[in-house]
Amino acid sequence: SIPQLLNSSTPQLFSTLTSLSPQAPDSSAPQPHTSSASTSPLLSCSAPHPLSPSAPQTLRPSHPQASQQNRHFIAPSAPQPLSSSAPQLKAMPWAEEFKLQSLLAKTWDNGTTGQQAIDQMRDQLKSGGAWPPDRQSVPEDWEDALLLRFFIGFKKNTEAAATAFAEMLEWRKSNGIDEIREKLLNGLKPEQFPRYEQVRRFYPILKTGKDKNGSPVMITLTGLIDPAKLVKTVTLEEIRLYIIYEMEYKLVTLCQLTAETGIMYRALEIHDLKGLGMHHLAAGPVGMLRKVVSEVSANYVEMAEKVLILNCPFATVVRAVLKQVVPARSQHKLAVMGAIVEYEGTLLEHAEKDQYHECLFGGPAPEGLEDAGDEMDMWPRITVPARDKKTVERACDKGQTLLWNVCPEALDVGVVVQFVGVDGGTTKIFEPAERVAALQRGSFQAPCAGTVYMLLDNTYSYLKQKIVIYNFEVLEKQLLKTESELSESTEF
Repeated sequence: SIPQLLNSSTPQLFSTLTSLSPQAPDSSAPQPHTSSASTSPLLSCSAPHPLSPSAPQTLRPSHPQASQQNRHFIAPSAPQPLSSSAPQLKAMPWAEEFKLQSLLAKTWDNGTTGQQAIDQMRDQLKSGGAWPPDRQSVPEDWEDALLLRFFIGFKKNTEAAATAFAEMLEWRKSNGIDEIREKLLNGLKPEQFPRYEQVRRFYPILKTGKDKNGSPVMITLTGLIDPAKLVKTVTLEEIRLYIIYEMEYKLVTLCQLTAETGIMYRALEIHDLKGLGMHHLAAGPVGMLRKVVSEVSANYVEMAEKVLILNCPFATVVRAVLKQVVPARSQHKLAVMGAIVEYEGTLLEHAEKDQYHECLFGGPAPEGLEDAGDEMDMWPRITVPARDKKTVERACDKGQTLLWNVCPEALDVGVVVQFVGVDGGTTKIFEPAERVAALQRGSFQAPCAGTVYMLLDNTYSYLKQKIVIYNFEVLEKQLLKTESELSESTEF
C-alpha cells in the first residue's frame, strides 16, 4: 500500500488507509495496474518524481526554520513564488530541469532516454493496433507528456507502460470518457459535476489555488469521508462517475499547464486526516468504495508531485516506519505530519496561505459540510423479518414517470422492482444478480395505468431482520412521450 500511496492521490489514499482494517481481500474487486504511479487517489514511491534528479537525495528542510521532526520528509520549495496566472518559465530558475524536453533528453535508470522510451512505447502500441490513438483521448500537444507519465509511473518499464496505456485507451472508449473531457474543455465547473452536492458532503475534495511552483493545490478532507453515509446517499455508479469527473478534471488541468508552459506539471496533494475514526473501517461500505477507486485510478498515472498528510495520529511513529519502507529517492514526495503546530510552516513553504482552504489553519469547514439535513431521514422505513419478504407499492397513471429509491440501513437485502399494468402485463424494472447493500435508484415511465411493486427479500437470513429505507416519487409532468404517442405525433 505504501508504494501505491506515493503515486496517485485522493481516492487511493483513503483506500490505502482503510485497507489496514482486518478484512479478507475481495477477489471480485477490479485490480489496478501494478504501477507505482497509479494516479488514482495515491502516489508511487517506487519511482522518483519525474522532475527530481534520478540520484538519491539527502533530504533536508527547505527552509531554515523547518521543524526538525520533518527534516526527512520536506522537499525543497521553489525559490520564487509565481503569480496566479499561467506559470512563466523565466520566473522559475529551476524550470530547465523540469521542462518536458529536458525529461525526454534525460537518460533514465533503465539506460534509455525519455524520447527513446516513448518511441518504444509507440512501436509496441502500433504493433498491438492501439496506435495512432483517437485524438480526443490523446491530443497531439499532450502526446509526449502522457506517454512519459506512464513510462515514469510504471517504473521505467516501456512494455508495462505501453500495455497499461493501451488498456487506458480502451477503458476511455468503452466508458465514454472523452465525452466528459469535452464537457470540461467547454467550461464545465466542478460544482456542475453530476451529484456534486450529495457526494462532496461525504467525500469532500477541494481545489483551491497553486503552489509556489505553479502546480494546482488539491485538498481531500479524508477525515470527513463517510463511506457508510456516502453509499446511502448516492449509488456506486454515481460515486464512480463523480470520481471519474474529478480525475479527468485534474488530468485536463495538468495537461493544459504542460502544453502551455512546456513543463511537466503535477499536483500538490493534501490529505487532512482530522476526523479519522472507526467508521472509516466499516468493511462493507469501504470495500465497495475501494472497488470503484481501484478501477478508476488505474487509468490516471503520475499526477501527484507531493503528498502532504496532515493531522496524522501517531505521526512520529508513522514517519519512522515510512523511513524504513519508502525508498530514499522517493521520500521527498511524502510528508506525514501531526497537528497544525507541526504542519503550518510546511504548508507555507509550498504555497501562500490564501492558496489553501482556511479549514487547514483552524478555520470553519467548507460551506455545506456541516449540518445539512438528510433527505433520506424523511423516507419511509420497513422492517423485513428474518426468513421473510415484504412488498411495498405505488400506483401510477399512464405516461407518468416514477422515481424509486431503496437502501438497507445495514447489511444487505434482496430487491426486485417490477411494474404490473391494469391489463395484466408485467415489466421487470430492477432485478440485480446480487443482493443490495447500498443505495439503488431508478426511474420508470408507465406505458399504461398500473402499480410498481418493490419486493424486499430477507428469506436467506435465518437470524437478522433488515430495516430498509425506500421512497417513491411520481412526477406529475410527463418526461417522455410513450412509444404510441410518438407514433401518433408523427402521423399526418
